[in-house]
Amino acid sequence: MVVTEWRYRFLLDVWAEQRAVGDLPAVVRARVRDLSGDEISYVGSFAEVEAIVEARLDEAGIRPRRWERS
Repeated sequence: MVVTEWRYRFLLDVWAEQRAVGDLPAVVRARVRDLSGDEISYVGSFAEVEAIVEARLDEAGIRPRRWERS
């Protein structure tokens, strides 16, 4: 498959929640919103964020692929 142009937009909100017991570490949570369909997923790690993006690319048939910085 030749991809000439495509774009997917995601909005990532990240926040920390303090625990009731002061010695416990804060819990970090996130919400990923796929702006193309306004689908919202709540996640607890960057691995879960990556899985959501990868699944969207799989659905679009964008394979093989590799991540790069430009």
